Amino acid sequence: MHASTVRQLVRRLCLASGLALSACFMTGSAGASDDQIKLTPAVVEKFIAARAELTALAADLAKKYGDRSDTPGDDPVASLPAFQDIAEAKTRIDAVLSKYEFKDLDALDVVTNSVMLAYQADVPDNNGAADNAQSDPDADKAKARAEIEADQSLTPEKKKEALQQLDEQFASLQALTPLPGNAEVVKPFLDRLKPIAEAN
Repeated sequence: MHASTVRQLVRRLCLASGLALSACFMTGSAGASDDQIKLTPAVVEKFIAARAELTALAADLAKKYGDRSDTPGDDPVASLPAFQDIAEAKTRIDAVLSKYEFKDLDALDVVTNSVMLAYQADVPDNNGAADNAQSDPDADKAKARAEIEADQSLTPEKKKEALQQLDEQFASLQALTPLPGNAEVVKPFLDRLKPIAEAN
C-alpha cells in the first residue's frame, strides 16, 4: 500500500474513532455511535444550532453543579448525560433538544456521528489533500491485498497476518464511512463544523 493511502486510512480511522468514542461517552453506550442517518441541510443546521446552545448549557450546568466531564478539556456536550439525574438540568437539556427536534441525547448522538463522519471525509489532511469520501473501499482493499500478496519479502505467516490486519482495518474503516450523500450535504457547513470537531 502506498504511504499516502496508508496515511489517509490511518487519518480517517483515528479522527473518526476519536469522534465515535466521544459520541459513545456522551450517551454511555457504544451501540448508539454505530448508527447514522441520511443528512439534509436542515438537519445539519439544527445540529449546529443545538450544539451551540448545548455547549453554553453544559458550561452553565458545570458552574451550577460542578464539572461532570470525564476528563478536563472534554467536549462539554459529552458531559450532559451526567446531569440527567438533576431534575432542573434534565428539563433544560430536554428543552434545547426538543427545540431542535431531537427526541433525546441518543438521537443527538446519531446525528453527531453522521455529521462528524461526513465532516472528516471532507476535511483536508495536513498535506492539503481531502480524503476521497467517494473512494471505493472494495477496490482499495483489493489493491492493498494484491500488494501484500505480491510482496516477496514477507513470509507466508507474515502475509497471513498482514491480510488479517487488512481485513480488520477495512472493517473498522467501513463502520466509519459516512452514508452516501452525507459528505456532500455537510460540505457547505465545513467552516461552521470545524469548532465542533475540534471540541471533540
